[in-house]
Amino acid sequence: MAYSWPRASPPPSPAGPHVVESPLFERVGSGVRCLVCRRRCTLREGAWGLCKNRFAKGGKLYVATYGLLSAAESRPMEIKPMYHFYPRTSALTISGWGCNFPCAWCQNWHLSKVVVYSGAYTPPERVVEWALENGDSGINVSFNEPTMLLEYTVDVFKRAAGLHKSINTNGYLTREALDALIAAGMEGANVDLKGGPETYRRWLAADFHGVVDTIQYLWGRGVHVEVTYLVIPGVNDHEADAVVEAVAKVDRSIPLHITAFRPAHLMPHVPPTPVQLLEEIWQRARRELDYVYVGNVPGHKAQHTYCPKCGALLIKRFADRVVEVKLDGKRCPKCGHEIKIRGHIGHYGNLYRQFI
Repeated sequence: MAYSWPRASPPPSPAGPHVVESPLFERVGSGVRCLVCRRRCTLREGAWGLCKNRFAKGGKLYVATYGLLSAAESRPMEIKPMYHFYPRTSALTISGWGCNFPCAWCQNWHLSKVVVYSGAYTPPERVVEWALENGDSGINVSFNEPTMLLEYTVDVFKRAAGLHKSINTNGYLTREALDALIAAGMEGANVDLKGGPETYRRWLAADFHGVVDTIQYLWGRGVHVEVTYLVIPGVNDHEADAVVEAVAKVDRSIPLHITAFRPAHLMPHVPPTPVQLLEEIWQRARRELDYVYVGNVPGHKAQHTYCPKCGALLIKRFADRVVEVKLDGKRCPKCGHEIKIRGHIGHYGNLYRQFI
């Protein structure tokens, strides 16, 4: 077991357009408590949170990386993966720096394990302009943990009328942060459920039930939710049933993506997830959930959407693209069963165009 927190040397007095006050805090004595993520760091004057993105000053909380983007690129919703959220559309996808989880297996460690306090500042309205210019249907915050860009994301979403808005998150946000995103227009979220209670306790110094609560809360507020479970041999593969049970207790129509691990970061020695293991979990999960997928295995039959009532093939995918749609509106043309889909089935923009 190894923790991998972001590495950074925060400047003593950061300044510039990327340093803004955060509304999500409360005063605690002479310090402040951050209310952005569920770790709720309590900070004395001048101290920085565990994520190295926020600090206390003058009895207030500030974020020092507002608008400092690490990436901006057009991507299909299917790669998120979000299969039931505006299928066959693309989103201008942005990311910041750092994370509030210490995952040793991080697949985007080059963004999540460092924090940068300088660089070109991107105003929120510019992100919206990029999306419209590129023909994207939405905006997504991903790659690293979007909680790091919470205040910026809220401001981007408020300006993004007519575009769908979503995040890919580890789900360790406070309800105050979730409320701010929902009020700004967030419609969808893919939440990583990284295992069961043991995985969160041993590997993440976090609370499994906190993430499940986020899924439940978002779903209850009308946000479209999909869940990703990255199956890591010898780490969290023994808790697959706990993951499926947690999702099913919220709603059996929530799509679950069972995804193959690829050796990365502090785990280059861990082998990729065997396809047979993914298929075994997929078969078990389909008894409890309507929509279950296998990810990171291009060409696998479990990339497609099947009618949960009659089994008809409805949406065919290959890798990160939709290649065929057989729906009658949002219903199965064979039996008439309504398929759980948020938004319209649209068209991709100029995919993988990079703006940063």
